Amino acid sequence: MIVAFSQQELSKIFSQEVFRDVSDLCVNSNEAKAGDLFVALKGEKVDGHCFVAHALENDAELAIVEKDKNLDEICEDRLIKVESSGAALRQLAKYNIERSKAKYVSITGSVGKTTTRDMMRHVLEQNFEDPNLIYASRKNFNSQIGLPICAAVMPNNVKIGIFEMGMSSSGDIAKLLDIAPPSISVITSIGEAHLKFFNSHREIALAKAEIFATKIPQEVAIIPADSPYTDFLRAKAKECDIRNIFSFGSPKSDAQVVSCDYMDEDNISVAAKILNEKVQYSMRCVNDACVLNSVLAILAAHVVSQIPLQKLAEALASFRSSPHRGESIFMKNRDLVLIDDSYNASPKSMRSAIQSLSKYKRRRKILVLGDMLELGDSEIYHHENLSATVDKFGIDLLFACGPLSKFLLNNLSGNGRGRWCENSSEIAEELLKEVQDGDCILVKGSRAMKMEHVVDVLMKNMD
Repeated sequence: MIVAFSQQELSKIFSQEVFRDVSDLCVNSNEAKAGDLFVALKGEKVDGHCFVAHALENDAELAIVEKDKNLDEICEDRLIKVESSGAALRQLAKYNIERSKAKYVSITGSVGKTTTRDMMRHVLEQNFEDPNLIYASRKNFNSQIGLPICAAVMPNNVKIGIFEMGMSSSGDIAKLLDIAPPSISVITSIGEAHLKFFNSHREIALAKAEIFATKIPQEVAIIPADSPYTDFLRAKAKECDIRNIFSFGSPKSDAQVVSCDYMDEDNISVAAKILNEKVQYSMRCVNDACVLNSVLAILAAHVVSQIPLQKLAEALASFRSSPHRGESIFMKNRDLVLIDDSYNASPKSMRSAIQSLSKYKRRRKILVLGDMLELGDSEIYHHENLSATVDKFGIDLLFACGPLSKFLLNNLSGNGRGRWCENSSEIAEELLKEVQDGDCILVKGSRAMKMEHVVDVLMKNMD
């Protein structure tokens, strides 16, 4: 068993005698396995202390529990008793980060965090003799619970650690920086994704700029050049004594897309200019936002590793998007193209995805859309406003679900192009009635809309 924390280390961290080593952490008792340390966290709806026995039955070695919980039925030597299990998780994460000699990159932004993180990890792994020397946070683990879990289990021999940092309120990123302070920070975008929790885009930009404020000044900050808040972010980075500030995304920025040549329906040739050097590479991608993420990922990977830009860029030829994040699926039996971008949605990412769908010139273009959530008081406006993008890029059919998507549907020009249903299950059944051989179908919506169900139904019935 690879030891993440020895019993001696755990005894030191928590000032009590601990009798077992652990190899991994978990917070879900159903996912517990041999060697795990189960952390019993109290959530809004569920208290992890109710599942300590289940985690240990699933072969977890130990459990972190709070002292005031009555767990007399469980053997004492399997428990680490603390005042706060959340604080204990943060202790483990900070301990692990501080004992490591790795360089850290932290990524935040309204959209594009996970794709940029995954691209960075991929191009670095492809250029390191031992890919295990590169570490990146798991799945969408970017919260006050997710990031500490990832930081706590990062292997000791890692050279570069890449962490995604999410937020839902001011101060969230500052708390995460206390665990994993980066030497390089990246902001992918400032958009509408958090308007439910903030009063303005400027407040979002201010909260994202927390990523610059580490105790020891960072080496590099990378910011979007095509944002109204570019100058604001640059000024905030300078206030934090960051000397090297790079930008990406516009013709005058440090990392820019020069041209894109769509060679076929799932392959694009990209020419870019990064740090005044021309680089060329190919990608399996049809999403313009993904292409922009790629130049950002190359720049950030180069800054942290000093690996030549062209070598990093060439590694993108073998990159594949994570499931439900813009993945192109070809159903050869029906000659269908399914673009599975069902993981999440915001107005900016939705517009980019629709524009990318329009590249399929020889196919009928079908958009399957779920509500875009967490937009606050402007939620109706953003759905109505999206109709102009649907009209502009020649979408042939629109299938929409959710109460907000009605405003989009009602604002479309012309008649007969739209279908509306209450939820993703109903819209999937309506879609099956209309799909024809040769169609290209984009599925996208906010996480809570469960748009992946539409993908599952299509895969089951069409391939």
